Amino acid sequence: MPAADDDRPTFADLGVPGPLLRVLAADGKSEAFPIQADTLPDSLAGRDILGRGRTGSGKTLAFSIPLAARLMEAAWEPGMPMAEYRRNVKAIRREHLVEREAGGFHPHPRGSSSRRRASSPTRSTRSSSRSRRWRA
Repeated sequence: MPAADDDRPTFADLGVPGPLLRVLAADGKSEAFPIQADTLPDSLAGRDILGRGRTGSGKTLAFSIPLAARLMEAAWEPGMPMAEYRRNVKAIRREHLVEREAGGFHPHPRGSSSRRRASSPTRSTRSSSRSRRWRA
């Protein structure tokens, strides 16, 4: 039997930063879905996560809240030159890439090469002008 909505943790309980709590509340979101409750504590702490769920289960927020929280660490402040802000964001990105490579994490399902292309079984292989556009 599924848990009652009253049993769901709030985003504040899960450690979501205050500015993001306000944005979520303005959109009517205060309680986390199960995938969010399961992943946010780890992802906000900087640990890698893997999750799978049905459409509408809350995956997008589960994965985007930590991203937004991390970018807030290099937040732009009034009067701060944009060049300095960009440097801060790029430094966070470099740090993330170094951490990811050190852990041997490969986001592409077939290894580390993201340039590899899978053929789509739904595309027609007929030699019509439309098919040629898809293959270009």
